Amino acid sequence: MRGFEGRAPRVWRAAFVVIGAALAIYATLSWFGSRRDARIRLAADAARAAVTLARAADAMTWAPAELLAAEHGLTQGLTAQRVEETRWWPLPDEALVAGIYSTATEHASMAARLSGQRRTSAAAMTRALVAGAKAAVASSDDLAARIHIGISRRAVLARAHTVLTEAEVYERHGDFSTATVRARLAAALAAQVRSHAAEVAARYADDETLARWHRWRDETIAWSRREGRAALIVAKEAHTLTLFVKGVPVRTYKVDLGFNWISDKSHAGDGATPEGRYRISARKANGQSVYYKALLLDYPNATDRTEFSRAKRAGEVPASATIGGLIEIHGEGGRGRDWTKGCVAITNAEMDDLFSRVAVGTPVTIVGSDNYGAIAELGGEPRGRVPEPRH
Repeated sequence: MRGFEGRAPRVWRAAFVVIGAALAIYATLSWFGSRRDARIRLAADAARAAVTLARAADAMTWAPAELLAAEHGLTQGLTAQRVEETRWWPLPDEALVAGIYSTATEHASMAARLSGQRRTSAAAMTRALVAGAKAAVASSDDLAARIHIGISRRAVLARAHTVLTEAEVYERHGDFSTATVRARLAAALAAQVRSHAAEVAARYADDETLARWHRWRDETIAWSRREGRAALIVAKEAHTLTLFVKGVPVRTYKVDLGFNWISDKSHAGDGATPEGRYRISARKANGQSVYYKALLLDYPNATDRTEFSRAKRAGEVPASATIGGLIEIHGEGGRGRDWTKGCVAITNAEMDDLFSRVAVGTPVTIVGSDNYGAIAELGGEPRGRVPEPRH
C-alpha cells in the first residue's frame, strides 16, 4: 500500500505538469495566433481603406488598370485570409496573407496618386484648349465685325459660340474629355470662318493687285501735283478719304463704307464699295440727297462696264444681276461701322468742309489698301511692303 500511495502523488504531479505544459503551449499558440490574426486584419483594413480612397479619387476614370489590380488583390487577400483562418496547425500563414493585402494597398495608393496627377494634367490641357478656342472665336468675332462674312458664315460663328459655351460648362464640371471635344470643335468652326475671311482678303496680299492700287494712287497724286488741283483718294482698309491739293495731303477724313467693303463691287446689291479711278459727276445739296449732301461719282465707268460684261459671261455674277450705280461720297457718316450699300460716308460737318473744296470733275481714286496692312496679313504671307509715295 505504501508503494502505491507513494506513487500516486508522483503520478498526479506528472499529470499536472503535462496538463500545465499543454495549457502553456495552447496559450502560447493562441497568443501567437491572435497576434497574427490581428496583423492580418490590420493589413486587410489598410487595403480596404486604400481602395476606398482610390475610388473616391475617381481612379476608375483616371487609373482604371491600377484600381482593378487593387480590387483584385483585395479579393485575393480575403480568400487567402479565410483559408488560413481555418487552419490550426501550422498557424495561419500571416506573411502570405499580409503580403497579398500589402500589394493591393500599393496598387490602390498608386491608383489614387496617378488619378490625381492625370486629372490635374487633363484639367490643365483642357483649360488651355478652351482658352485657345475662346481666343479663336474672339478672333473670328473681330473679323466678322470688320468684314462682311455672309449669313452662312455668321451661322457657323454662332454655332462656334454655342459649342464654346458647352466646353466651358463641361470644364467647370470636371468632364474634361467632353470639354476637350467641344473646345476643339469650337476652334475648328472659328477656323472655318477665318479661312473664308482669308479667301476674301487674299487679293489684299496679292502683289499684282497691290501694285495696281499703288499705281492708281501715285498717278492721282501726280495729276494733282501737275495740275495744281484737288484730288481724293479713298483707302478702304484704312477707312480714310484723303484730300490732296497740288499733290500734298491737306486733310484726311474717317469714312464709313459699304457693308461688304472688303470686296470690289461686282453688281448691284452686293454691298461693296467699288475700286477704281472715278470723277465727281455731280454735287448734291439743298435736299437733293437723302444723306445731307453728296458728291456723285461716275460709277460705272467704261472699265466697270467691261469687267461686268466679262464676269457675267463667265458666270461670276448672277445672270439676273445689274451693274448698279448711284455711288456717292455723302454725309450722315461717322457711325463707326460700315453700313452703306457701297457709298463713302463722312460726318455732315466734314461733308460741308469737303463740299467747299472740290468741284465736278475732281478725280476720286478708290483702292483696297495703300499698303500691306492687317487685311493682307490675314489674306496671305507678306512678300514685301509697298513703299510710300513721294509727295
